[in-house]
Amino acid sequence: MRLRRSALGVAVVTMLVVFPNLGRPVLAGEATDQIRTHIDQMYHLVARTGSTAESREAVRKLADRMFNWIAMAEGALGQHWRDRTPAERAEFVRLFADVFERAYLSKIQLADAERFAYLGDTSENDHSVVRTRISTNNGTVIPVNYRVRMTEGGTWRVYDLDVGGVSLVSNYRTQFNAIIGRSSFPELVNKLKALREQHGGVGSPTTPLSTSFTGPSS
Repeated sequence: MRLRRSALGVAVVTMLVVFPNLGRPVLAGEATDQIRTHIDQMYHLVARTGSTAESREAVRKLADRMFNWIAMAEGALGQHWRDRTPAERAEFVRLFADVFERAYLSKIQLADAERFAYLGDTSENDHSVVRTRISTNNGTVIPVNYRVRMTEGGTWRVYDLDVGGVSLVSNYRTQFNAIIGRSSFPELVNKLKALREQHGGVGSPTTPLSTSFTGPSS
């Protein structure tokens, strides 16, 4: 029996070596491991260097590897995405990334890194949900699920976050639709530019975009 199990183990390993893409989407915990690595690096970077130009640049590089900005921006803009020119899309993706990243970082700083719990992931083909639970410094406990998709390069990247059961991309889409409906897409772009310059994207999911930008809530 022991020999049979050993032979089976060798066969599985051989399959993963010869056909790496066959095994990659169903490897238990791989998505969690990648997201954990990115988050831990952000925690340590912010804790060690604070908010300096150098640390912001380093965090941006980490965020670019962790988040699929194009997918998130497209989802947040919804039906209005298809009406945008390539230049408008590129500008919007960069603005969205700037504002979201700063909002996300501001909330990370409120969390207790020692009590950041990774609860595992559920994978189906090239999609996975990485479940986490954060505890803020004031004792509030918040479930945060990272929805990730595997890229052609074999890495997992975030395309949405559920914070306390609320999809942030859907929340953004509701706010963006309201602004475009009342005014125009250029007005939305102007608001994002102003928020990037004035507030760095700090906000809460229930705060209107006209006042502040949505971010993970504490």
